[in-house]
Amino acid sequence: MKRIYKNKSKLRILIDTKCNLSGYVDVCICCRKPDNAFVAFPATVKDEENGIIFYDVKDENDINQSGWWTIWPEIIFDDDRNCAGRAVKVFVYEAGTP
Repeated sequence: MKRIYKNKSKLRILIDTKCNLSGYVDVCICCRKPDNAFVAFPATVKDEENGIIFYDVKDENDINQSGWWTIWPEIIFDDDRNCAGRAVKVFVYEAGTP
C-alpha cells in the first residue's frame, strides 16, 4: 500500500535517521497534524548503528486527520545531547478517495 489513510491501524512509520544512535535514551516520532496540533509517538530502534527507527500504529485514532502531516524524529542521548531529524510532509487520505 502506498497511501496512508485516516483512522487505520495497520501501519508502520519507519524512519532512517541517518545517524548512529549508540547511547540513545529516548527516541520518538514527532508529528504536526493538519490542524497544527502536535503529537509524539514513542519509537522503537530497529537498527542502532544505522539509525533506523519505527512506530507501529496501535490505535485507529493515532492518525486521525486527513491532510498534510509533518513528521520528524527526535532523539535524546545518555549524555543529554539531543537532535531532531529532517521533517517530511506526508499526505493522509480519507478512505474511499481516489
